[in-house]
Amino acid sequence: MSEYIKEEKFVIAEGDKGELYIFLSAKKDIPSAPQIIYDGKDHAIFLRNHNQKIILDYIHPDIREKLKQTPEVVIVETLLGDNIKDSYYANIKIVPDIPVDWGMIGLTTWKQAFSTPI
Repeated sequence: MSEYIKEEKFVIAEGDKGELYIFLSAKKDIPSAPQIIYDGKDHAIFLRNHNQKIILDYIHPDIREKLKQTPEVVIVETLLGDNIKDSYYANIKIVPDIPVDWGMIGLTTWKQAFSTPI
């Protein structure tokens, strides 16, 4: 059984025609039926393959509605710098609620994370 891992750095960008791209660090193995599970809140889960459940944490509030409205995104896996290892489509599955206790993984909400004084 696979466990969740947190993607430390990722960027969601919008293309000229409204398409969404998610840039993240390159992974080992080949993706198999990649899918993103999203409930419109702070976090999403990227199911890259059967053994990789990657948490995309703290989805910015400005991008949430766009992410909920698109049927798929382009995943771009990058090596150091701007080198692209691979790119592929991932379907978006919208659910009412992701059944994960984010607190057990050490995550909070966007608002809580960024309202804490440094």
